[in-house]
Amino acid sequence: MYVDDGDSALYQQKRRSVLERIPLTFREQYFSLFAGPEPETLHPDLYQKLIDHGTDLILERFKNYNKDRKDLLKTVCGKIKIEQAKRDEGLAKARMVASDAGNNGVDLRSAFAPLYASTAIVVEGWEILDEPICRAGEPDIWPDEFDAKDREAMLTSKIQFEVTKEAVVKWKPKFVVLDGTLLLHYGLIPTSGSSKDYVENFKSAIKSAVALFSLCYKNNIPIVGFVKRTRMNHICNKFGMPHLRDTALLDLILRLGQYTLPETDPMKGLVVSYYKKQARRIGLPMEDVKNMTNFYSSYIRTGLTTPFRLEMPKYCLNKLHELVTILFTTSEEDGIPFAINEADHITKITTSLSNIRTLMLYSKALDLVKKGEMDPEDLNLLALQHGEMWVLKDEGYWSNVLTQGET
Repeated sequence: MYVDDGDSALYQQKRRSVLERIPLTFREQYFSLFAGPEPETLHPDLYQKLIDHGTDLILERFKNYNKDRKDLLKTVCGKIKIEQAKRDEGLAKARMVASDAGNNGVDLRSAFAPLYASTAIVVEGWEILDEPICRAGEPDIWPDEFDAKDREAMLTSKIQFEVTKEAVVKWKPKFVVLDGTLLLHYGLIPTSGSSKDYVENFKSAIKSAVALFSLCYKNNIPIVGFVKRTRMNHICNKFGMPHLRDTALLDLILRLGQYTLPETDPMKGLVVSYYKKQARRIGLPMEDVKNMTNFYSSYIRTGLTTPFRLEMPKYCLNKLHELVTILFTTSEEDGIPFAINEADHITKITTSLSNIRTLMLYSKALDLVKKGEMDPEDLNLLALQHGEMWVLKDEGYWSNVLTQGET
């Protein structure tokens, strides 16, 4: 196709004019995705303190930590009740619903843009029986939410409870397992400074959790949280070592397929209290409330890695052996059961996915500038917070918020 040189030159001039008007911060962030990484400029003295000297001190701390857990091992020998699970492929074919959720929003200078979703699947053994049930969080921006990441994590749990409930109604399973805790993290409880929307979201999350537990309880369907990351120290604290994590101690005790019997006393905390109040609010008798909202913990070594924590309501305790048998039978070397692994794979919101969403925002905003629906200067609204890079945030902590539960 013939293009007049004059028209082409005019187009190029107009394009340069638009680019020059785009705010510098936006330009740097948008085009940095296509550039190479910046060279490290950390001062040599600081590097030496952080890396060379720092690692020596950390290893020294770990040596002391290791000594403490081995000393504690001598104290607890024979005092922790342990049972052995065996593989049973017949029992493992029982119908099970598994769910997972993920979040990875972006902090822009003008607002926080949440990104979260949840998925539930139904399996029998190592076979997925149906298409998954998927739900994405509401596309939104939070310009005035001070606890944006907390609120995002809370809403992620909320839709996981809702998706799991929908899956139970649809597929009528024998067992239900959530990737993560059954209890909202205590750090998500609103404070006096929380926004009105945050408080309402919290109340809604509590309602969604209790609605799921109530459905499973009424239909006598055991439900368990499979907690892959936990900082809990209940066992170690009981034996006088509160600074040790339970998994650090049990890593020395549990062998493949072994699991601890739950403590006689249920877990406590404010989130448990909120669950109980909501259960009473919907008219459940006190005995049902206790059976449904008294939660217990158990640890199991399903693979060659560290033990994992299981979390379940009181009414499920008589089904614990069946649950651990299924989880152990369907686990691979890494200890993650098949159902949990599959739900995780199709739900995980990686940093790369979050980056793609941000890049699409940038690209479509540039299209609006070209159409005259936005001014180039308006693109500053989409600039990342100062210091934020394309690795938008550390997923680790907020994953723990979803999977750690009460401590």
